[in-house]
Amino acid sequence: MLWTKSPGTGGAIGSQEDFVVEELPSKKYFIKFTHSGGVKNIGGPYTLALLTKKGMTTKDALKFLQKELGMQKDNIGYAGLKDKFAVTSQYVTIRGKAKEIEHENIRLKIAGYTDKMMQIGDLEGNRFTITLRDCKNPDNVSALAKELASRGLPNYFGPQRFGRHGDNHLVGKLVMKEQGAALRLINERNGRNFRHLGEIGKKTLKFYIHAYQSFLFNRLLDKYISLKSSPLSGRFPIVGYGTNLKNDFAGRELRKMLKKDGITTEDFSIRSLNITCVGSQREAFVKPSNLEHRIEGKALVLSFTLPKGSYATVLIREITKIPF
Repeated sequence: MLWTKSPGTGGAIGSQEDFVVEELPSKKYFIKFTHSGGVKNIGGPYTLALLTKKGMTTKDALKFLQKELGMQKDNIGYAGLKDKFAVTSQYVTIRGKAKEIEHENIRLKIAGYTDKMMQIGDLEGNRFTITLRDCKNPDNVSALAKELASRGLPNYFGPQRFGRHGDNHLVGKLVMKEQGAALRLINERNGRNFRHLGEIGKKTLKFYIHAYQSFLFNRLLDKYISLKSSPLSGRFPIVGYGTNLKNDFAGRELRKMLKKDGITTEDFSIRSLNITCVGSQREAFVKPSNLEHRIEGKALVLSFTLPKGSYATVLIREITKIPF
């Protein structure tokens, strides 16, 4: 559901080069504060390198690096997964010394050395530079930018979360309640012939359940926006095993959704598959920082920073007013 009231610009991303992502890693890999209050550069047994890629997932890029560097996957650390259909850059840590790599769609440049291996989530956010082409009303961006700066942005999970067919959340719900139906759908979508869900990797099954959790969060945001005109300062639950749903707006709405789907919080723990997806919380709204724009004819170039876990595609939808 759209949040901003100003009319959109129209336009669309035309190529991978139109979607540029720069990961902003935690500073702890670069500098260290001394006892006297000063700052010093970090050295250590891990190579700190900038990985730039185009047209491939982060995991595919890491597999390429493993082969080129002749090492196992646990010898390379990274903070987050970046889009495939984009030009992305992110820092990685490599155990020991590493060489620089230069190929057509992937580049590894040594930045220095650090004293710890990078872990998932060790980032502060992402900086995006996005070019929208063939905009019908590019001048509308000024009012939209002001509105986003003042009112923020609903922190929806973007369409990437729900897979190529846009319905991974349905598979996740079936994994919890109708495993036979889930198995048939997974086999059909992937051209496989798994005999039971236990043959499928736990990470893959959790991925589907996480999509269902994200779907519920998005529906909750939809409900809030349909009723309220001011942004919420706080978090909404991401329902999972052990989630305590309070008697507040979010709790009441989520209970209705779960009841309609025939799901309970206990269902997020599946003993037969040895899988448990716990609950958490997520900011309901976020504010893009350093939001800048320039118009180049019918093209619109946007630059902005979002917190980790927030989706640029959600902001683009608010700007263009074009559905996912």
